[in-house]
Amino acid sequence: MIDFLKRFRLFISALFFLLVAFLFFILQLREEPEPSVSARALMQISFPLQEKTQGAFSWFRKVGERYLFLTGVEEENQRLKRELSFLREENNRLQEAYLAAKRIQKLASLQGQHSPSVVANVFARDPSSWFKTVLVDKGEKDGVSKDMAVAVADGVVGRVIEVFPNTAKVLLITDPNSAVDVIVQRTRAQGIMEGRVDEFCILKYLKKSDEVQVGDKIITSGLGGIFPKGLLTGTIVNVERKRPGIFQYVEVVPTADLSRLEEVLILNEEP
Repeated sequence: MIDFLKRFRLFISALFFLLVAFLFFILQLREEPEPSVSARALMQISFPLQEKTQGAFSWFRKVGERYLFLTGVEEENQRLKRELSFLREENNRLQEAYLAAKRIQKLASLQGQHSPSVVANVFARDPSSWFKTVLVDKGEKDGVSKDMAVAVADGVVGRVIEVFPNTAKVLLITDPNSAVDVIVQRTRAQGIMEGRVDEFCILKYLKKSDEVQVGDKIITSGLGGIFPKGLLTGTIVNVERKRPGIFQYVEVVPTADLSRLEEVLILNEEP
C-alpha cells in the first residue's frame, strides 16, 4: 500500500486538489443564483479535468470490483476443491466398505457350513520368499488354537501353527512345510498336496494308474485331523506320467488367491 502511494503520489495529489476545487464551485453555485464570469471560466477549464477525474475514479472502482470478484472466485474455487477432495475420500471409503462387505458375505456362507468358526483379518505377511505365512488378528482370547484349519470362500488357505493372546500365525498351503491330505473330486484318487517354493503345489503319491487330468478339482479328504472333509483346495494344471517311478507328477494351483488375503475364516471344529 505504501509503495502504491509513493508511485502515484503526483496523480493522487492532482486528484485531491481537483476534488477540492470542484467542491468549492459547487458551493459557489448554491450561494449565487447566477455563476460569475470567472466561475464559468474556471468551470469551463476544469470540466475536462473533472471528466478525467471521474473516469479515473470509475477505473479505480472497476478495478476494485474486479479484484473483489476474483478474490471471491478464488475462495469459491478453493472451497470446491476441498469439497471434491472430501467426496473422493468418502467415495473411496464407501467403495472399500462395499468390497469388504462382499468378502464377508462370501465368508458368511462358508461360516454357516462350518460352525463354530472365527473371522479374522490378515494384517502381516512373512517378507521372506522361503516361508509362506501370514499373521491374523485373532488369537487365544478368541478361541483360536494350534492346527486349526484356515480357509476363505474360494478354498483352503492353510493352518494355524502359532497362537498368541490376540494374534496367530498361519502357514499357507504353498509353504514347503505344508502337507494336506486330499482327494481328486472327480475320480476320488487320494494323495498328499505339498507346498513348493513357487506359488503352486505338488500332488504326491498318485499312482500312474490313477485317472487324473488337467482341470480336475482337489478337495480335502478329512483325514489327518486338521482339515474338514470337502473343502476345495486346488485345481490340477499339469500331469506327467512318463517320469521314472510308480507315481505320476501332478502340479496343483490353489483355488484361493493367497497373494490377496484380507479376511479369513478360522475353522473351530473337528475335521
